[in-house]
Amino acid sequence: MDRAVLVGLLQVVGISMVPVVLLLALGRLPRAWAWCVEVLVPRLPHRPPPEAPSGPPLERLAADLRRLHPDVHHPRPGTRMAKQQGVQLAYDERLVAAATALGISSSLLVLPLYGLDREAERMRVQHALTAAGLVWQPRPSPGHDRPQ
Repeated sequence: MDRAVLVGLLQVVGISMVPVVLLLALGRLPRAWAWCVEVLVPRLPHRPPPEAPSGPPLERLAADLRRLHPDVHHPRPGTRMAKQQGVQLAYDERLVAAATALGISSSLLVLPLYGLDREAERMRVQHALTAAGLVWQPRPSPGHDRPQ
């Protein structure tokens, strides 16, 4: 037999066997899948599921900070001192919650209510939140910083 004829015959037989092999493989697929799950999956590295976030969402904290910021830094004339203190405490609590959510340490809530230590810590936390990418301070309007 000629070599070209033999190669052609082997090609025809090989091509005609492809559907048979595919059908046999599909018939054994459930067993092969079960074997993979049984043998290979236990050897894969197991990662624990991520922890559920604790506390309010960061977006809500940023919105609260945006809302409280003007009343803390520029209180309206005639606002009672008790109201100003309450707004300041709420603002500080939101700052600490946002800092905790971003992994920033803070001792703001354990410092005395009045004094430079608390004010310095508040400014440090505000700066750290801004450096971490949290946008919560109102931006000046265009033309606001131009001399008149």
